[in-house]
Parts: sequence; C-alpha cells; structure tokens
Amino acid sequence: NDRASSERPTARPLLLCCVKPPQSLARAHAFRRWRGGPVSLGAEDVMAEAIVQFKEAVQALHHHPEAIVKKQAEQWLERFQEDVDAWTVCDAVLHDPTSTPEVNFMSAQALKRKVQQDFAELPSVAIRSLRESLVALLLKHGEGPVRTQLAVTMASLAAHLPAAEWDGIGALQWLAIRMTGDGSNPSRFSCLLELLIVFPQEAGSYRPAVHPERRRSFARELILESKSAITMITTCLEQLTMNTKNAYEHSLDAYAAWVRLSQGRLHADDLPVEAPQIDAATLCAHPLTLLALKSLTTHDSRPSQFDHAVDATCELIRATRTQVVDSRDSDRHSSIPVSSLQLVQVIVSSVLELKPALLAASQSEGSLDEIAKGISRLLAEIGEEYVAVIAEGNPESIAVVESILIVTAYPDTDIASMSFVFWHKLSNVLTGREQRNASHEGAGELIRRKQLFFPAYVQLIHNVIGRLQYPKDFQHWTREEYREFKRMRYAIADTLTEAASVVGAIQTLHIVSTPIQELNKAEATVLTPKNTGVDWRRLEASLYCVRSVSKEPPPAGDPLLLSILASLPNLPEHPQLLYTAVLTISAYSEWVSASIALGTDSVLLQKLLGVLHRALVSTHTDTRGAAALALKHICDAAADHLVTFLDPLVQLYVMALNSMTDSQGTTPHLSSPSTSHHFQMHADDVIQIIEGLGHVTTALPVEQADPVFSALLAPISVLLNAMFPEVMVSVKPDTNIAVKYFDCLAAVMRYVSHPELVATSFHELWPMVSRALVSCGNTDMRCTEHICRCIKYAIRTSGHRLTDIVNSAASMYTSLFAQRRQASLLFAVSELVRSFGNDISCSQAICLSVEEVILRTAESLKTLSDFDDAPDVVDDAFLLLKTCLKYCPKALANPQIVASTLDMLICGLHVQHREACCSMLDFTRNLLYARNEDLVDILGQVLPPRGGALVRSLLAGALGALPSSRLSDISGVIAALLSCTYAQSVVWLREATSLIPDHVASASDKDVFFHSVSRFAESGDGHTLGKSLDDLSELCRRSKRHRIAVAESLLKT
Repeated sequence: NDRASSERPTARPLLLCCVKPPQSLARAHAFRRWRGGPVSLGAEDVMAEAIVQFKEAVQALHHHPEAIVKKQAEQWLERFQEDVDAWTVCDAVLHDPTSTPEVNFMSAQALKRKVQQDFAELPSVAIRSLRESLVALLLKHGEGPVRTQLAVTMASLAAHLPAAEWDGIGALQWLAIRMTGDGSNPSRFSCLLELLIVFPQEAGSYRPAVHPERRRSFARELILESKSAITMITTCLEQLTMNTKNAYEHSLDAYAAWVRLSQGRLHADDLPVEAPQIDAATLCAHPLTLLALKSLTTHDSRPSQFDHAVDATCELIRATRTQVVDSRDSDRHSSIPVSSLQLVQVIVSSVLELKPALLAASQSEGSLDEIAKGISRLLAEIGEEYVAVIAEGNPESIAVVESILIVTAYPDTDIASMSFVFWHKLSNVLTGREQRNASHEGAGELIRRKQLFFPAYVQLIHNVIGRLQYPKDFQHWTREEYREFKRMRYAIADTLTEAASVVGAIQTLHIVSTPIQELNKAEATVLTPKNTGVDWRRLEASLYCVRSVSKEPPPAGDPLLLSILASLPNLPEHPQLLYTAVLTISAYSEWVSASIALGTDSVLLQKLLGVLHRALVSTHTDTRGAAALALKHICDAAADHLVTFLDPLVQLYVMALNSMTDSQGTTPHLSSPSTSHHFQMHADDVIQIIEGLGHVTTALPVEQADPVFSALLAPISVLLNAMFPEVMVSVKPDTNIAVKYFDCLAAVMRYVSHPELVATSFHELWPMVSRALVSCGNTDMRCTEHICRCIKYAIRTSGHRLTDIVNSAASMYTSLFAQRRQASLLFAVSELVRSFGNDISCSQAICLSVEEVILRTAESLKTLSDFDDAPDVVDDAFLLLKTCLKYCPKALANPQIVASTLDMLICGLHVQHREACCSMLDFTRNLLYARNEDLVDILGQVLPPRGGALVRSLLAGALGALPSSRLSDISGVIAALLSCTYAQSVVWLREATSLIPDHVASASDKDVFFHSVSRFAESGDGHTLGKSLDDLSELCRRSKRHRIAVAESLLKT
C-alpha cells in the first residue's frame, strides 16, 4: 500500500519508448499519408510524422467537405488501429495539450480497442508504463467522453491483469489510492467516481480478449469488492462539493451498478453468479439508499438527479428479490425474503408518495411526461417484482394496484404500456397459470383473489379501450406511424385478453361492445335512416376489442356474441371497419362452428358469408386479404356446416381466380382505394380461398366431392394446358402467370384430402406438367421451383397411386439437373425418395437419379466460394442425402457417393449460410450414427483417409470459422464420430487439437478438452464433451486475431 501511494505519474509517461521495439521503428517507415504518397523520414521523425497523419485523418473524417476524402480517412484510421504503432501514437496524442477534443476522443477509442483486443502486443515491460500513463491521462482529462473512454480502457486493463499485478491489493483498491492522493483535490474524487461507474459495467464483459477463466475471475473480484466500492462512492460524494457538476447523478449511477453487482448479478436480468455480498438490511440503512429515495422527490427541481435516482431505486427493488441461500429466511407465502421486507416497505412507501406527481403529470398535456416515465417505471418495477405478494390482496398491495391503474390511464400510450407486463403477470397468478406462485393456493383462494381484483381489471379495460380508436387524421399517417399504431394495438389486445381471463368473457364483452349494442338498439327503436351520424371509428375500436378477447371466448351459443356477429352486415360502410369485421369473423370461426353444432340457426353463417363476400370484392387490398384469411378459417372450422353453401363458394372462387393479379410486395394503405374500380385479387389470397374450399370439399364423401373437385380444377387446368400445349408454339408462356396458376394447382392438390380424386386428376395433368417443367427447367428457376412444389403436393396426397409416374419424373429431374444446377430439382428428387424409396418397382430409377444429381453437385462444389455462391443447392443436396438415409439407404450404398459427400463436407463445412451449414452437420451426424451394414462398410473404407481433414474442419468451425450458434451441432457430429470410429477419432482429435497455437490455448487448456474427448470415448458423456468444446471455443474466439490464428493453423494445407 505504501508503495502504491508513493508512486506518482511522471510528467511524460514511458509508454512511448517501452512499447516500440527497434524493428518497429524500421517498419514505421512504411507509414503513408492517409491520402497516399510515400514519406521519407529518419527514424527519429517517424513517430512525429505518424502523429501528424493521425490528426489530419481525424480532422478530415469530421470536417472535410468531400465524401470520398472522409471515406479515405475512415479507412486509414481503421488500418491504423490494427498497427502496433497505434499504442504510442494514441498515448502521445492524448498527452499532447494541443490535441483537439475530436482527436483526443478518437485516440482514447483507439487505445481502448488496443487494450481490449491487442493486449498481447505489449511487451511485459510496457504494461506498467501503460498503467501509469492511463492514470495520468485520467487525471489530465476532465469529465466528458474522453475520460469515459479512458475509464473503460483502465477497466479493460484490469480485466487482463490479476489482482496480484496491482501490488496484491486488486485494481479497484490500487486505483482508489492512486487517484485520491492526499485527498485535497476534489477533481481526483470525480475521476475515481467515473471509474466506479465503469468498472461494474465491465464486469464479465466479452470485449477484452482475456481467457474465459480470467474473465470470470475478474467478475468475481469485482463482486467481492462491492462493499468496498460502495464505501468509496460514499467517500467520493462526501469529498465533492455541492457545486461539482453531476456529483449526485454520478454517485447514484455508481451505486446502482454496484448494488446490482453486490447481489452477484452481472446484468439487470441475469441470474446471480455469486452469493450476495450486501444484505437488504445493510442496503436499507445505507446513506446512498436514503439519497436515492430522497432524490425521487427532486423531479421538479432537479429532473436529471430524479432520473438517476429512478435507476438506482430499480436496482434496489431487484436486490430485495435476490434469492437467499437459507430458504428458511423466506416466508412460504411470499416471494420476498423476510430479511428484505423492511427495505421493501421503505421503497414502496417512497414510490407511492409520488402518486400526486403522477396525477399532475397526467394533466400537464405532455410537459411532464419525462417525470411520469420515471414514476411509471418505478411502479411497474414494483408490480412485476412483487406480483406474488400483490396477488395476496393486502391493503398495501391494493394501493400499489391503484397507482398502477393511474399509469394505465396516462394519456401517453408509451407510458401507459409500461404497466402491461404487470397486468399479464398478475393475471397469471390470479388464474393459477403461474403455478410456481399459486400451487399452494386452493381453488377457493383463487376465486377470492379474482373477485378482489375484479374492479381493477374492469377499470383496466376502460382505461385501454379508448386508445384503440383511430384518430381523425390517420389518413395522413406515414407508413411508420401506421405500423406503430398497429404494434400498440397488438399490445393492448394482449392486455385485454389477460383482463378477460380475470373479469370473465361475458362481462368483458359487455364492456367492450357497448357501442355496437347501442347501435343495434338505435336501429331497432328509432325510425331514422340507417347509420346516420354514426362514428365508425368508435364502432371499429369496439369491434377490435371483441376480436382481441377471442382467446377467452364466452360459452358457445352466448346470446351477446351471437348478436354482435349477426350485426356485422349492418355496420356502416367503411373499409377499415369492414377489415376489422372480417378479422373478427376469422377469430371466432371455431366458436361459430361450436354454436351452430349446439343448434344455432345457420342463418348466422349466411350473414357472415355475406360480409366476407362484400370484403372480397372490396377495392382495398388489405380488406380482400383479410377476407380470404377469414374465409379459410371459417371453412376449416365449420366445413360440415358449409356444405350447403358450396355453389356460391365455388362461384366466389372462380371470380377470385379470374381476377387474380400479379401484384407483389407491400399493399396500399387501407384508406387509399385502388386506382381501378375492378378489384384484383392477390395470388396469395386466392390460395387462401382454395384452402378453405379444400376443407369443405374434404368434408364430403368422395362421390359428392368429385364434381366440386372438378369445378375447382377446371379453370386452372384449362389455362395451364393452353399455356403448355402438346404442340409447342414459338411464343414463350408468361412464367409469372404460370407460377401463380401452378401455385393454385398445388393448393388444390394439397388441401383436397381425397387421394383417389387427386391421383386420377394428376394422371391426366401429368403430360402438361412434364411439358411445363421441360419448358421452364433450363430457363426459369422460379417457375421450376413452383412446378416441383405442385408435384410434391400431388404425390403427398396421392401416395402410392402415382407410382407409375416415378420413373418418368426421376429421369426428367436428372436430365434437367444436368443442364442447370437447380436446388428445386434436388428437393424434387427428395420427394420421390420420401414417398417411393421403399417401392421395389421404382427404387432402381430413384437410386440412379440420386447418384447422378449428388455426383454432379459434388463436381460443381470444389471450393468454399462455390458453397457460398450456391447455398440453396448445398442445403437441398444434403437434405436429399438425409432423406435417403431415412427412406432409402441403399441409394447411398455407393462408395463414390459417400466419398464425394465427405469431400463436400470437408471443403464446404464453413459455408456462411445457416440452413446449408445445419443441413450438412445434421446429415453428417445421422450418417455416422447409421447402422446400415452396407453404409458401415463403406464408411470404413472412405472415412479413414479423410478423417483427419474432417476433424480439423469441424474443430475450425467450432473454434471460430462458424458462428457460435453452430457449436451444439458440431458437438453432436464429433460425438457421432467418436461413437462410429472410437480410437481412430481420438487420434484425429488429438492431432487437430495440437495444431491450435499455444498463444491461443495453452497446453492445459487443450488437455481439458482432450480429457472430455477421452471421457466420451469411454463412457459416452456428451454433456462434458459439449461443455468443454464450448469453453475451448470461447477461449479461441476471444479476439479476431485469435480466431484467425486458429483457422490458419487448422486449415492450412
């Protein structure tokens, strides 16, 4: 300690001379002006010239008028940060009193990056100089972004250096001694306070390229320093004068961060990684807690201090919920430890005292919204953290709920929505869905609680339904404003559903449907023109609420809901209202079916179909799309009841098919009608209608379904036969139209579940489909894909009834693939394998097709760039191979196929495409686990010469060449390889592991991984293998430099 306190930063740090080795001076001659041009200087002038270049580049980046020059400066600065000379240049610039704030900030950022990512570049003799220089720079630069970057740099340095390197007392204590000096300079305490803010934020950070165990150790060191750190914060605040800028704000920020860390949590939502270091009783009596709660009353005089106090109070709230080790300290009926109750009471009472301020803010017309946000956040935090206690319904809990209701009623919807999560959590407890909190309560207690909170949820419903109404000027909204309104509606809809689970469906419907009920009564009693003076916006909001609570519907046949649905045809004409009406029909389709099954008059169905018909011919695209969706759902739910309506439904389908347009992409705004009075149906909407009619047709016996099926098929087949006649014409068909009609044909084949009818019809259509595939197969990939999809659904529905077309289809697929490598053809072959792989009559043709397409695929994929250029082909090729393993293993019982497949794996495993990579790994695991005797023998022949390369490729992917999300897949493949080849794989893994550079992973790190490999080979412990691979991966990924070094070592040829 004496040694630490006696050291003082020198006037000029020694980092400059310590960092730069002699050879770096010679290499520094390679510096160029950032805009190009050689620099011819002596060694003594190189660094001065580099500093000038750096300053010029920063100046150009921020102030040069030409964009190209700015870009050149940016590129130069990026390269500069990779260079070892950046250490000395940044250090010199930061010490230079003539440097501008922009230059200082860029230098501080660059130095931070060097410490975080390139710390290994520093000679050991330079580390102490770097530390001394950082201390001097922290004291030199006042409060601001530069000092903040330097503080992060110091924290990153502390992450690299263990406590023993800080004179044995740890980084925080060492810095406290060095920063405060003799205690006479308040600015030094301000600097220490900034470090106290930054250090807990950097605990556990992945930015510094440190060993994973060192990162965890650093986090533990800081957690264990929590008490000392909070004492330092108190000391800093005492030493800083009242006039010190942001003293209270910084103290509260630091306190919030260390309170969180003191509970063993690295981040707000994390689970504790260490036992709590400060108990709730200590926090309750701490002067900084009192400061935080007192600062909550400064919302009028010092809004900034209030905001920081909110952050600190939220951390204190979370600290009261930290799980204690001794479960006896927690009351059985409470989620709050008994030791925290006093602090909870203090916090809750302090927050509830802000209720008048929240009420005043709600009447301020937006001028006090920032204050309201802080209060609302506190109330929401209390509600969410203490929801189990609140659900018990004691008077204090009711007071909290009443205050949260004020938040829900706040005019600003963003502020009101802060309470929605609380209402969701509370409803889970009240209804027993949150079994963790309610399992000890009986049904009677749940009923009592629901009754107790019934008025609150009723008020909640009243508070939110008014927000759903469209404003008068919504026609002038931007697209983003419209999206935001829809997002807000979805959130309110979820809240209404939660309210309905407590209030009850019938009562909720009575509340939200009031405008609709009033309209029905007015139409029944007043002899006035229909819908005169009716506000469609109020009706639409009411109907949206009815739709929103469809997840909590009343019993089937409920008179109120029946009357609401029956009144839909009588609503005023407005596209937005019609849009919501058809989505309401869609939401209640199953309820309508259940009600009709109970004896409800089928006239209701007729009325609802009339509404859908009106929407389908609307001039507004979104309304037509919603109507198609609703028709699909009502047909699916009430297929048996809609049989009598088949004739008008088929007419509707024909009308939609004839009006199908090729419009794609975004749809126009609901308030803007189409330019043409003749509506045009989007192809996706037509397919929804076909799906609906398919459900109704399936509900019929085959004999009755036959004419309906023919009526669905006829308009499609006529047009496609005209486009692809037996005698080909010189005019090429419009492939956009062909795509849409083949999609419609696919929908008919998919959704009419009468295999006999589908097979018979497809036999008749097969010549036309073949002609279309040959016509488009070599010219239009999109059309080919959609034709193959149509064939897929015909085969899946018909099954063995289409066996006689398999040989023809396999031959055609193979021929077309030879002409052009299309992924859709590979998938088409997969469908043949899936459906007919076990059929002796066509297995030979399928095996030949598989061999041909896989070998041709392997020929086209020779380098990693080939895989990156055609990820869809890679994906479907390996999906085909996986399908063969499952349905037709003999198709792979060919050494040439297996060898080519392994070569593709070795070459292309690092393809940067998630689906393609996952397909490769998934197939490889399944292949290695395969127990087919022929495949096992073939693997025994072709795997040993390739095993080492395959393992190196797998390990390189796990250690950085692939995203970390692939680790579990790679671990599975390694486990399968070990299970398949045993000792041989252990040798391959040992050789591959030994190639990892020692500066990336030490011998002991490699031994830990290899021990898990050996353990798996002996006992099959997959968990340990996966965990050790994760640890090794984390170690090798800690910086870009390490990832590159590992990849180069493992993949060098």
